[in-house]
Amino acid sequence: MGKHIPMRAARFSLTNVQVVLIHLIVWICIFCLGPIIRYVEGEAVDFSFFLDISFLLFHGYIVCLFYLNAFVLVPYVLYKRGIVFYVLATLAGVILLGWLLHLVSPPHHGHGHHRPPDMLFRFAFPGLFVCAISTTYRILGDRMRSEQKIGELENEQLKTELSFLRSQVSPHFMFNVLNNIVSLARKKSDLVEPTVIQLSSLMRYMLYESDEEKVSLDKEVEYLRSYIDLQKMRFGDELPATFEVNIASVKNSIEPMLLIPFVENAFKHGAVSGGGAGISITLKTWEEELLFMVDNKFTPGNAEPKDKSPGIGLNNVKRRLNLLYGDQHTLEISQNHDTFTVILKLKLK
Repeated sequence: MGKHIPMRAARFSLTNVQVVLIHLIVWICIFCLGPIIRYVEGEAVDFSFFLDISFLLFHGYIVCLFYLNAFVLVPYVLYKRGIVFYVLATLAGVILLGWLLHLVSPPHHGHGHHRPPDMLFRFAFPGLFVCAISTTYRILGDRMRSEQKIGELENEQLKTELSFLRSQVSPHFMFNVLNNIVSLARKKSDLVEPTVIQLSSLMRYMLYESDEEKVSLDKEVEYLRSYIDLQKMRFGDELPATFEVNIASVKNSIEPMLLIPFVENAFKHGAVSGGGAGISITLKTWEEELLFMVDNKFTPGNAEPKDKSPGIGLNNVKRRLNLLYGDQHTLEISQNHDTFTVILKLKLK
């Protein structure tokens, strides 16, 4: 139904020391790859070339050009001045550094003098190739960091929104229950005291359990039972209600107070519907699946609540479901001739 955004996506990050070590290992592997291949193939390789001035100058040039491009040219020229300035700056830098290195390096392949074509093949073309790799490295790295930052920001925003939505549940619930107690007090019913005791049990759950990210499904079921019992104390036989539970595993967990708005809504409509009303609630699980159904019978033509306020319950829980379960849930709310039906299916995580 909605796009699922994991609330606690794993983030993999490296320390600066680890990054330096990885870069060092990669450069060593690159510089040694050719000689190692020749050595494996049985060719004689004199590893003393690592101390050769030409080898050190060329590979030092490659390394410096890579990081100069990645940490200076890309962020300060490409990002700020545009691609035209970047291309010109890169060409100028590669040619200048290549020419200087060409002048100070020993002659290549026995040539006793330096020629521009020799400089192009020895330094300029490899330098441009390294700049292309360096640019790709920097752009991809910046994009990954940007996406990570956006993801972290979205997570924080979603956590804030979920915290706000969850905080709305308790006042909405308390408003309904206190209305029930007021109604019993007006009738001078003997049920006021047990109702208050039952309410204290519910409040204990709301205060000490609902702040958790997840609670065991057993605790949520117990909470639903307490709420249903509380409503039965108020309505008695005037509003019959059944609650069928079949939980396959006690290890299942769920977002706290996620199901109660559907039950509240059923009692709200059933309480104003007159004769013939009734509520049937079913909760079943198997493997990692949960099925929650609420059927609320009502008298046709008399189904509107006395207070015209729609409340925040259903809209609240729909939003929470989309944020927490995304496409891992389906919610169907329908109405036929004399029944409101809610069917919620979700994958328990």
